[in-house]
Amino acid sequence: MFGGILTRLAQLSHPDEGRRAALVHGNELHLLATYRSIYQFALAALETRWTLRDLLSTDLSGIVLDYQEVHALLTPWRFLPAFDHPREPGACLVSRLTETGWEYRGSGESLTAHGEALPVPEPRSTIRAPELAAAYVIGYDGAPRRVGFAAGICAPQFSALGPELIPELGLGTGLKSSARLLREGREIWRGSAERDVNEHFADALAAIEPDHFRRAGHRSRGNAHIYFVGTKFLGAVDAIEVDNGDRIDVEIDGLGRSLRASIQVNPGAVPPLTAAPL
Repeated sequence: MFGGILTRLAQLSHPDEGRRAALVHGNELHLLATYRSIYQFALAALETRWTLRDLLSTDLSGIVLDYQEVHALLTPWRFLPAFDHPREPGACLVSRLTETGWEYRGSGESLTAHGEALPVPEPRSTIRAPELAAAYVIGYDGAPRRVGFAAGICAPQFSALGPELIPELGLGTGLKSSARLLREGREIWRGSAERDVNEHFADALAAIEPDHFRRAGHRSRGNAHIYFVGTKFLGAVDAIEVDNGDRIDVEIDGLGRSLRASIQVNPGAVPPLTAAPL
């Protein structure tokens, strides 16, 4: 049904149906049948030695949603982060490549999705956008497997991801990225950049991945990884000062529909904690 078309994936949640994984086709979200997360499909692909694309294309449930309505938050369906660990958020490691090295950003509990609030600790906090995230799963042999790419936003304590995961970027894909900040409905900032996915893209990615996975603790079997690599592949990732109620929109051509987040100042998001003796 989807032969010759770029594979695009999404994860959704419904108050009655629970979480589901979906295959994107034009303005349609085709819910998948066997598993309820892209993570589970990725592990199944490893076990069966099928390609992820082939496994997904044979698993359509017959349930189709209007993508435009879901993206606009007009239905009970809501997006989940484009990739995560569905059962153990602590088994998802979130990190970011910086100009000086590798930065740990938390577990899967720090991920938010399209249309959700993105908490920041104080007014005039700085976020970084647009970001490019690479998603991985660690196979049962301890080897990392790249599942795909998604657009993202990095705030001080949380990161937004999605709404789509693209398993492979074809050569010639233009990574034209843009971000805009709206305050009280008025655009007050916009930034953009453009890079091509050429024959050097795979080499550049392969050059940074070994450092990311060099520690044995980063290769725990069954773990998921979200690695923000926009500094390497999008050029300078902008630092944007935001306030409560602001809206940030991010779009990267080739990575599906835009990611939208509303800024929520939440000083109590990470309260100071002390440990009491047992």
